[in-house]
Amino acid sequence: MKFELKNPDYGKSPYTGMTKEHWLEVCEFLLEGIFSGIERMDGHPVSRRVEFEVSYPNKNSSPTKASAEQFEGLARSFLIAAPLLYNRPEAVVCGVSIRDYYKTRILEAVTPGNPNYLYGLQELLAMAKEGEDTFQHTCECASLVIGLDQCRKAVWDTYTAEEKDRIASYIREFAYGKTGAHNWRLFNMLILGFLHQEGYEIDKGVMRDHAQTILSYYAGDGWYRDGHRFDYYTPWAFQVYGPIWNRWYGYAEEPWIAGKIEQYANALTDTFLSMFDKEGHVTLWARSGLYRNAAASPFASAYLLNHTNVNPGLARRINSGALLQFITREDVFVNGVPSLGFYGQFLPMVQDYSCAESPFWIANPFVALTYPEEHPFWSAVEENGCWERLGRQEAESSLPCSARGYEETVMDGPGIVSAQLGGNGACEFRTAKGLFKPGDEYIRYYIRLAFHSHYPWEAFDGQGAEAMQYSLFYDGAAEALVPNIIMYGGVKNGVLYRKQYFDFHHNFQGGASIDLADFPVANGHIRVDKMRIPNKPFTLTMGAYGFPEFQDETKTQVIRRSCEGAQAVILKQAGRQLALVAYTAWESVETKERRGVNPAAENSILAYGKLRREKMYGYEPYVMISAVLSRNDDGEWEEDELFPVREITFMDEEQCGGYGPVTLLMTDGRTVVVDFEGLEGHLMI
Repeated sequence: MKFELKNPDYGKSPYTGMTKEHWLEVCEFLLEGIFSGIERMDGHPVSRRVEFEVSYPNKNSSPTKASAEQFEGLARSFLIAAPLLYNRPEAVVCGVSIRDYYKTRILEAVTPGNPNYLYGLQELLAMAKEGEDTFQHTCECASLVIGLDQCRKAVWDTYTAEEKDRIASYIREFAYGKTGAHNWRLFNMLILGFLHQEGYEIDKGVMRDHAQTILSYYAGDGWYRDGHRFDYYTPWAFQVYGPIWNRWYGYAEEPWIAGKIEQYANALTDTFLSMFDKEGHVTLWARSGLYRNAAASPFASAYLLNHTNVNPGLARRINSGALLQFITREDVFVNGVPSLGFYGQFLPMVQDYSCAESPFWIANPFVALTYPEEHPFWSAVEENGCWERLGRQEAESSLPCSARGYEETVMDGPGIVSAQLGGNGACEFRTAKGLFKPGDEYIRYYIRLAFHSHYPWEAFDGQGAEAMQYSLFYDGAAEALVPNIIMYGGVKNGVLYRKQYFDFHHNFQGGASIDLADFPVANGHIRVDKMRIPNKPFTLTMGAYGFPEFQDETKTQVIRRSCEGAQAVILKQAGRQLALVAYTAWESVETKERRGVNPAAENSILAYGKLRREKMYGYEPYVMISAVLSRNDDGEWEEDELFPVREITFMDEEQCGGYGPVTLLMTDGRTVVVDFEGLEGHLMI
């Protein structure tokens, strides 16, 4: 099962062919999958499950979770159905009237005694596990009211006054119930906002408390800190629900707060463009990757604001590209619905708060379907932003970055530096400001040297070399260590500085760490990292991105090249290549085969650098210089392209990099100086 684009319009949409009509066809396509895989047509849209270990409900989950799954199926599929009903009130899918189905199911969900009743707050509290006092229902009530607002004429306005009151009474409980100290505050705000606009009395003090709390999470550059993390919850939650709340409530009742929400939304879209690749594709990063193209939704919701700075042709191009990234792949769909994965089913990226219906949140960008055909979002000709000027690589260092084949964007607020690479059409970004307990599974989602739109992150296996991360193995240890904290040191003269610690607990004294420095080139990035590991002996590795081991049953080629002491390993398939180049400190570059750790391939191969230290104290090479590069063809690498560092100079006589700046002369004509002086005083988390 996959979506097939019929009759594309390459006049209006030269990059994707997608129009509003095609988006509506996507809604029908997704609903067909949902209804074809539904367990009971007379019940809520619960899909046939294929995963029972992590996703809920399972043998270890709360009794409340069965109801929560049903609510997710109802509310999140409604986010697909409601925009369709706004445009096509008489829509029929799989022989079912979409309007009648959702009108009935929603009313049943809030009616005590009905077999499809989803339980109110007090009933959930009565059946909850000890300590459980917040419920998924709060989140889904927000989706429910968004959908009701979108298809108001088709569904909400057709309820009687008593039926509306019944729905309002049900959602009111959750509006005033305890909520999460993160993006969930927005759910309460939306429920209250919907009640207010429908004429129901609300406690404005409660609303204001939630709203001021949301503002307090703001970090800069359009990003909110969600809990203690930075991730896609800013674009697909804060920057979608904030504009909706402004429209329903904020502009009229809280203009100062609404102004800030609008300001922050515009700040995000100014820079967030840089985190999509040439095709408009989303990069797998952080948690909840199964929401997929929802990451593009701020470019759709921006037009709910009174004032937006978003280019409509670029906004639609990104949203359409991100949507096509997934719906045109057969492996995305299992039993007719998007899998619990990024592409195919992938257990290592599933969270315990996810169920089989959670991926229906890919519908967040469909808010744009409530805009008329003549709206700029739909009428403007697609544009592709900086990609139209990238790829012209010049040698003169005086030329701007775009002329050298990449464009870089620095976001100090969240500690994200993104690069759009003209050499391969990829987006590659480096993140910081992450802290987790040692062994926390979330480490693999957040703490990486870089994230790449063409090469999704691989799961850690604790056996040594890991994809796009350092791995430290002490002699006699049961398992290798990966860093569990990464801090942001800022960008100076085009170089990003960060620092990460292995096995960090409560203080930094005596901890093993790596000072990180990196900068982009047209095909990837250069690493100039300094080890700070006091205890020995140890083995240290650093992996590149994971690469599929096979292409159409043909095994990936492993090619080795060298140049003046630098070693390169190239992983090559028809149409794409990935290279790891090791310069100083690395003693060897090796490869290993891996199983079940890659979201896009069952079998993968990892290229990695390796070094060994035996002496407790000894003046040996400290600075590890490497390059991670990729191409989207199977041509021969030019020497200057594969080995972009021409000359390396250290301050110390031994050329170990123990102290002082490191100077790199690049083949593109640049001289890049890496200097860790004062890094400790600039670190942020």
